[in-house]
Amino acid sequence: MLTNRQLTIAFLTVPLLLGVSACTGPEPAPIVAGGTTSATPAPPITPPTSVPDLSSAENLAENLTVPWGMAALPDGSLLVTERESGEIKRIVDGTTTTIGSLGGEVAAAGEGGLLGLAIGPDFDTDPRLFAYLTGPTDNRVVSLEYNVDGLGEPVEVLTGLPKANIHNGGRIKFGPDGYLYVGTGDAGQDSSAQDPASLGGKILRITADGEPAPGNPLEDSPVYSLGHRNVQGLAWDSADRLWASEFGPEIDDELNLIEPGGNYGWPTVTGAPGADGFIDAQVVWPSTATSSPSGMAIIDDVAYIGGLRGERLWQVPLAAGTAGTPVSHFDGQHGRLRDVIEGPDGALWIATNEGDDSRVLSVTTR
Repeated sequence: MLTNRQLTIAFLTVPLLLGVSACTGPEPAPIVAGGTTSATPAPPITPPTSVPDLSSAENLAENLTVPWGMAALPDGSLLVTERESGEIKRIVDGTTTTIGSLGGEVAAAGEGGLLGLAIGPDFDTDPRLFAYLTGPTDNRVVSLEYNVDGLGEPVEVLTGLPKANIHNGGRIKFGPDGYLYVGTGDAGQDSSAQDPASLGGKILRITADGEPAPGNPLEDSPVYSLGHRNVQGLAWDSADRLWASEFGPEIDDELNLIEPGGNYGWPTVTGAPGADGFIDAQVVWPSTATSSPSGMAIIDDVAYIGGLRGERLWQVPLAAGTAGTPVSHFDGQHGRLRDVIEGPDGALWIATNEGDDSRVLSVTTR
């Protein structure tokens, strides 16, 4: 393993200078910043003409309890995690059944519990699910054998991720390269985000067995990018570029274009100040009241991001690695939106976050 000194040299670290406060006054519009280390704004991108139509929204499932993560199976069925119960639900033709429970493994306190869910890229030959959960001592990723009659016992994939009542991260997705990407939070210890030896406040890239993926910035480290506060959404565009949504601290929620080894500034900076050594966010929501961006799907190079506190769906056009002007939909009409994935035929499947009355919606995008 590399020493902490080697890790620090390989990932540029800087002194911690943060001093942010909550913003007041009217809700400002999102800022399109360009996502570079320069403060020069990027040229505008025309918003897409294809707008989700509220009248086409349908309920795929009702009466879910605090859903957090979703994954679509090759047969068109939907899997959903429930954060507090630790159960994994399967939804087929409007019928919801429990196919397994990790309740005995899960310590659901604060923002922790059973969180992200992913299926492996070789699911047809190796039918495994991957789940991110908060346990008694850490956050961790486990795998479970899947069949329609139930799930196998959890197998440890990656352990030792820092946990707390807040900022547990939790989103996991397999990328186009076949490796598992893991979004973590700083677990309330903001300095960990700038510590390359810590797994907190990072995006990690690992194999399905939990080893650092080949081609990572450092061969023996799972760290892919650092300087994150609480990563909540991961998705790839048509050129296989990784985008991530992230909670800010009362100000400066972010949509970031992720570069291997990139430093996204937390806690030294937030948003897009053009500070040397850090990568600016592509989109900045100055007030978390309109966003708190959670799960994200990218369809036809348009990002769709669920807003929790903002209670709306954000639509952001992407072109050649640059984000355009965000447009919001369904403001306040469906409550808090926790996760968004692509369903069959390009539909959006959206999990609401409304306690025992949570639903999964299907919204046509074409």
